[in-house]
Amino acid sequence: MGDLCNMNDCERFLRSKDGKAHLDEIVAMLKGRTITEVTFSNEVHCVATTLCLDDNSEFVIFQPSLEVDALREEFAEAIQEEYYKDYPERRKEGKT
Repeated sequence: MGDLCNMNDCERFLRSKDGKAHLDEIVAMLKGRTITEVTFSNEVHCVATTLCLDDNSEFVIFQPSLEVDALREEFAEAIQEEYYKDYPERRKEGKT
């Protein structure tokens, strides 16, 4: 289907009555609340951010900057170093 199809469906959702009602529910859930805690979790294809709110509800956010491909690009060296901590025998001779 492709990106254009996805973009069009997102736009249709945003302008639809049901879509607007769903987004209004999200606004009501968040507006006026205080974030009391922020945690992160491994969701296989990304790192998710969970906001804990003052009414004990949770709101999960998926950020493009925390998708695995973005992490691999931005933090390649850090990820490689952690890999060698998992598999020290795979580090090439002379590298520390």
